[in-house]
Amino acid sequence: MKYTLYHMGHCPYCKKVIKHINQLKIDVSYKDLDIHEKLRTELKNGGGKVQVPCLLVEKKGQSAVWMYESQEIINYLS
Repeated sequence: MKYTLYHMGHCPYCKKVIKHINQLKIDVSYKDLDIHEKLRTELKNGGGKVQVPCLLVEKKGQSAVWMYESQEIINYLS
């Protein structure tokens, strides 16, 4: 399973999710929309909207899942 978190540095909800990920010591790739403008298009095309935080969950042989709500992400990872 592969996790990718789309985030922005000023977003308090992103910070909350990142803190939780660090506490759980989960291997997650991070994509910062503040640094790479093209990631906005990637997020829009993949998940349907430009909203952070967004956790992309990729499981082999299954469709990708895009989660946008911080509490949903935290609950899922717990």
